Amino acid sequence: LRPSSATGPSEYKQTAELSHLLLTAETHNFPTGVAPFPGAETGTGGRLRDTHATGRGSLVGAGVSAYCTGNLRIPGFEQPWEDEAPLAPNLATPLDIMVSASNGASDYGNKFGEPVLAGFARTFGMELDNGERREWLKPIMFSAGLGQIPDVQSKKGDPEVGMWVVKVGGPAYRIGLGGGAASSKAGGEDADLAALDFDAVQR
Repeated sequence: LRPSSATGPSEYKQTAELSHLLLTAETHNFPTGVAPFPGAETGTGGRLRDTHATGRGSLVGAGVSAYCTGNLRIPGFEQPWEDEAPLAPNLATPLDIMVSASNGASDYGNKFGEPVLAGFARTFGMELDNGERREWLKPIMFSAGLGQIPDVQSKKGDPEVGMWVVKVGGPAYRIGLGGGAASSKAGGEDADLAALDFDAVQR
């Protein structure tokens, strides 16, 4: 069913058209580690933007969210294999990431009409016999989504002389400053500058 007119109110009519499936995916690891709820929100939001920006516009369908963190150590439910390794001072706890990030991704997707229908969660932290530590100190936040795009909108038009380039949005404040450099650091590196990491998070 589609509106019979794209330029004003109109009745819906049954039509036949060729559409293509879309799959977009990205990770938002560092922002989710520093600020789990807004970090995961913008992970979902950025991927939704990519879906809509395909061709000349597409439709979202269903979302996938997944998380990998260190040992959760749920209070009152600690497991025998979960040791008490120190955490990076600039990152949230694995338990907070697992709960708050999941809430953030679902919150953004639901507001946009793309419910999270699938995903996975993994936790791991272990000290090897040689003393080396293996753990998801910097978490993984994986966001994916299925959508569709009509064939007639699958290709962008050619730019023409006289077209405007428009920037949409308000002031950025201290949001997303130095995100690329900050996200490339090892977990806990430059702990004395941890306060600056929050400024690097898109939120």
